[in-house]
Amino acid sequence: MKFNNIFSCDIIVVGTGVAGLIATKKALLKGKKVCLVTNGKFCGGASYFPLKGTLGIQETDGEKDRELFYEDISKIGNHMENPHMINTYIDEIEENISSLNEIGFEPWLRDDKRPACFAKYARNIYLIKDWEKASKKAKEIFYSLDNLQILENTSFLHIIKDDSELVGGVFKKGNDFICIKSPVIVIATGGIAGNFKHKLYPDEVNGTGHIIALEAGAKAQNMEFIQFIPAFLKPKYNTLFGEHTAKYCTGMYSLDNELILDGVNNPKYYDLWLERSGYAPFSFDFKSHLIDLKMVEQDTETKQGVILKYSDELYKDQGEFYRVYLDWLKNSMGIDMCQDQVVISPFAHSCNGGLKVSENGETGVNGLYAIGEVSSAIEGANRLGGNSVGGALVFGKRAINSAVNYLENKKLKNVSDEFLEKNFNEWLKNIFADDVENSFSSEKALEILKNITTQSAGIKRDKISLENGIKALENLRKNYSIKSNFNNNSLEIYLRIEVSKMLLSCMLAREESRGAHYREDFPYTLDVPYKIIVARKENNFILEKVYVD
Repeated sequence: MKFNNIFSCDIIVVGTGVAGLIATKKALLKGKKVCLVTNGKFCGGASYFPLKGTLGIQETDGEKDRELFYEDISKIGNHMENPHMINTYIDEIEENISSLNEIGFEPWLRDDKRPACFAKYARNIYLIKDWEKASKKAKEIFYSLDNLQILENTSFLHIIKDDSELVGGVFKKGNDFICIKSPVIVIATGGIAGNFKHKLYPDEVNGTGHIIALEAGAKAQNMEFIQFIPAFLKPKYNTLFGEHTAKYCTGMYSLDNELILDGVNNPKYYDLWLERSGYAPFSFDFKSHLIDLKMVEQDTETKQGVILKYSDELYKDQGEFYRVYLDWLKNSMGIDMCQDQVVISPFAHSCNGGLKVSENGETGVNGLYAIGEVSSAIEGANRLGGNSVGGALVFGKRAINSAVNYLENKKLKNVSDEFLEKNFNEWLKNIFADDVENSFSSEKALEILKNITTQSAGIKRDKISLENGIKALENLRKNYSIKSNFNNNSLEIYLRIEVSKMLLSCMLAREESRGAHYREDFPYTLDVPYKIIVARKENNFILEKVYVD
């Protein structure tokens, strides 16, 4: 296999969400030549997925808030959080909010302070919205910059190293294979929700960056903690459900209109619905997780979701959070929560775990950085609302500062084109060794993959379903030929199969319920917490339990 194109830059950034754009802008300001790559369109991923009216960013509310903010993050992390990341975030988020203006957003401070999702304490929250406007502005900013090359619709496939040092990456655009020589790669490819049938993310957010990094020598952790957030099946599919509306819910019904769970009018369930109105994702750590479990009890292969009915009092609430969400829902989506039939179900959302990194985004592989949702940052068993975008700002900037220091203090290798092609072909040969006679097209393989992940790795998990899911993924790989589908994204499909296998393996290894992870056969939280660390060697995953204080 010969490369169709080989060129060089100082830093490769993979991903054009907030994290990737922040990193790119900071690198350019440092005078570095950057290649920005995305497997979709420019301004992509979860950052520009218009699933709700606004996104929030929590800001540390002065010196008095530092201990309280740490308490909020660590408590909801339930021993799975990363203290070194938390302290850095609390110290630096305030100074980084303005960076959003550099990439096309116009953040503004909320009129009122309120606790973010899962938070106990109220603090300043900045909001962003107008995704199309922000995207248009970002294109105006970035396409006018010097020293920047942008590659859209280009898949990230492989990292090339010489001994322990990163020297480049391999990408595929159409049927062309491109090698970019670079001593630094910043991965900002997002989470893994694209491998589920129902997700609040675009399909290109599929976790391939995780596997590529692991194959280069990085490690991952907390992968089993995937957020599932209720979203609309009807009246408009894939629209985010506003959890705060739950305190006005009068009942949950089956699709046959049979009552499943009484609502706030029944004093027996009032506190349950009130608690559920305070946070978006499923979490075993709250008693009201029973509401989410009721949602999926009714699911069959042909029927999914439950009907929620509402009191007219919902539209009388004048709180800003209600006004913004309900107005957006009605004006942009054409949905009236009281007039329309509202059918919801849990959708895959954020990945709380990811690649293990330092507070500078360093993965432990020289020259390789991970920022944004692809990394295991401040989140733990749960993800505190208002920190995702903020984390991209703080750690995107720090990763570039570290990368520039690495470039300036390291004697960098100049490898030949022949070396690069040889490395890539050896990787291909290793993958091809497991190839068999082909049974599935890439389209069919991806459909099967999503069904397996959805059925085995949803909210409810148990040993049998997870083991069966892993076997089904292995069977899929045995019947899917990379060679036969080589010009139809087979390498990406291979990486996605491996992502789902890693996910299910981590879920199987955690024999307890904690935060976003629920095991029906282990419906309790162990007293002694541990993290599951994932490495990769010779196409196999190596899982290790590491106990934490």
